[in-house]
Amino acid sequence: MKRRNALLLATSLLALPLAAARAQARQVVAYTAFADAMTALAGPFREQTGIEVSQVAAGSGELVRRIKAERARPLADCVISIGGDAIDANPDLFTRYTPREDSMIVPALKVSRIWIPFSVTIPTVLMVNTRLVPEAEIPSTWRELADPKWRGRIAFAAADRSGSALWQMMQIIYNFGEEEGWRLFEAMLANFVITGSSGAVPRGVAQGEYAIGLTLEDSAQRFIIGGSPARIVYPREGITLAADAMALVNGGPNPNGGRALIDFIVSAEAQRLIVQRFGRRPIRPDVDAPSGLPPASALPINNVPNDWSVARQREYLARYTRLVRR
Repeated sequence: MKRRNALLLATSLLALPLAAARAQARQVVAYTAFADAMTALAGPFREQTGIEVSQVAAGSGELVRRIKAERARPLADCVISIGGDAIDANPDLFTRYTPREDSMIVPALKVSRIWIPFSVTIPTVLMVNTRLVPEAEIPSTWRELADPKWRGRIAFAAADRSGSALWQMMQIIYNFGEEEGWRLFEAMLANFVITGSSGAVPRGVAQGEYAIGLTLEDSAQRFIIGGSPARIVYPREGITLAADAMALVNGGPNPNGGRALIDFIVSAEAQRLIVQRFGRRPIRPDVDAPSGLPPASALPINNVPNDWSVARQREYLARYTRLVRR
């Protein structure tokens, strides 16, 4: 009897790691800067694969710092919808992966060897509250944001926490060249209210807390469709038409689950959901773009080169931090 009980105990102990492994295989951990989209995608992904999505939401910069801190024992399997420059600046934290339907992604969006496009974003637009800003005073350029009359009236998410805010800062400096770009950005910064999160910018403009906000096209469009008194402005000096990023975390606990989630998001089904629910432009040419937005051909596109951004990001972030702490 003792030998039988000992055998049963040993068998049970051996089964525990296998059960844990099976449970882990049924869950994928995604770090994301776009929690609403991840929540919307999790249901259909689970229906297709049987895998549950557990998400951790924060800004791009915060998520990458968390992954770096967890490097010895990674907790995330993938990052979804964060700034691609944050991934390119930390390539050792991520694993290269080619999605199953990679050939269906618009070639111009594939600008990195590490990350995969999630959806098309225009992270350098202005959202203007039309009740607070008369028609004749609505700015049409970046340069106008440096006018002291806007002091305390422009919302900006912190560039050291938000990937879109970092890109907005990089865009302004790239448009005007380093010397003039920094001079203008510093003048704008004196007018900014730093919100600390990208989602607070369009919400604050829609609610009349701020007159103007630097935000994403789709974020502004959702509030406009919902009836907010606002307008999107594409500053004439140039904006970026690019994609946010997703990638596998190096050494994540469930890499197969991470690959499956990325494959699903690249699919036409998931891209249609992103367009319909969130007004973002798709990464696939066989999925229709959102209605009510101007065609890409009509936009003042002046894309910030990826290598230019990666080479300067740390230096510019350090300079930004010094400016806000002054």
